[in-house]
Amino acid sequence: MSVEILKNIPVSGEAEEKHFGEHSSKSTLWVEFIDNESQKWFGCFPCHYPKMLNKVLVDSENETAFVFSGGIGYLININKKTLLTETDSPPLVESAIITSNPQYYLVGTFSSFLIFDQKELIKEVLPYMFVDGIYLKSQIGKKAIGNLDSADNQYEKKLDFELDLNTFELTIDGKLERTI
Repeated sequence: MSVEILKNIPVSGEAEEKHFGEHSSKSTLWVEFIDNESQKWFGCFPCHYPKMLNKVLVDSENETAFVFSGGIGYLININKKTLLTETDSPPLVESAIITSNPQYYLVGTFSSFLIFDQKELIKEVLPYMFVDGIYLKSQIGKKAIGNLDSADNQYEKKLDFELDLNTFELTIDGKLERTI
């Protein structure tokens, strides 16, 4: 199993092509997938905001991938070549990581955390304070960590956060945050 973001459009007819999302923009992101049966295929994703996040995350079973193309996320079943869900725009995706035990796709937008299992969105965590960018970095134990920007600190350093992967409680700069 392998996944690679391509720098060039693949040669037509080289392998099956599957188009995801609405293709009204001129820019696209092409991804080469080689599935669990060693079959190669290409996914094409619209890239409305090319300077935003372009990234691919794959689950531990190599069954699903979350493709981020220009700040929009597409959760797909790799073997069936089908779209499971797509993130709304706005807000655009700023960052994303995959966690293990529990396994989630965690997505940071301008204003909230989106938590997906391998099929769909299961939880949105909205911080009590107004945030303007969530930057997920990694998982430590049962917590996702990173930093964020807020209106309160926009000209200072970013605020560190921890998101508990079991309870979805959010701690910002060492203070338990009331979330909605």
